[in-house]
Amino acid sequence: MNPLVFDGVGTIWAHDTEGNLKYLDEKINKVTFQAQFDWEKVMGGDSGYAFHYTAKDLADKVSIEVPRYSPALAELSQGAVTVEGPVSFDESEEGILSPTDGYTVKKPSQYKGIFTKGSEEVYLKDLATGKLTKLNKVASTPTAEQYSITDDGKITSDESNDKKNVIVIYKWDKTTGTKSGLSGTRRPKPFKLVHRFELLDDKSGHPVPCQLTIWRALGGGTLDISQERKKPTVNTMSVEIMEPGITADNPNGYAAELIFGI
Repeated sequence: MNPLVFDGVGTIWAHDTEGNLKYLDEKINKVTFQAQFDWEKVMGGDSGYAFHYTAKDLADKVSIEVPRYSPALAELSQGAVTVEGPVSFDESEEGILSPTDGYTVKKPSQYKGIFTKGSEEVYLKDLATGKLTKLNKVASTPTAEQYSITDDGKITSDESNDKKNVIVIYKWDKTTGTKSGLSGTRRPKPFKLVHRFELLDDKSGHPVPCQLTIWRALGGGTLDISQERKKPTVNTMSVEIMEPGITADNPNGYAAELIFGI
């Protein structure tokens, strides 16, 4: 086989131990597989050379760098629990109290959600000092220190507060969403990892199909959900290689396998 040039990253996917597809991503920054085999020297006598070498435990290293987040990646790398269904968001908005329309919260309609009745805190903001003055809720006819609100989040106050800045802290609900739950006792579960990529034959220049398979992997590493202006988040999953055992699709019991279509 001619020497091959590693150029490009390809696609990765993972199945759980029951054979269910858990993760697939074609936008990968980097996949690293470093097979490492070390010896323990056995020394004796006067020679400066070892007269025997005892094999150390294998120290193969695998890592994956992904420039985006997914709940499946959180499951594989951190043992997160993914829950799909109704979700609730905390929100904040700043606006102007209109003399005719007051102020209506905007984020629920923007995200096709529903304002959570009774969840709000309403403050007037002094533009000169930034001081916040909390208003008290009443059913109707509010004074300058009060406000009233409808079920859909429309806020009104006394006319003396017209054209003043108002800040609203509240919750809103959405009937469909996804949660990644990270418990203090979480543990990732083993999975089968496939990295399907393409190399170049350095002599002919022709593409060569290639595949890396980790038959039984265990995730770890850093799941980064931080936010930094003008900088995309990168997640790095460290993959531990486990003894896979002998199965029908892995009759030799390989821990890792590299396939080249040449």
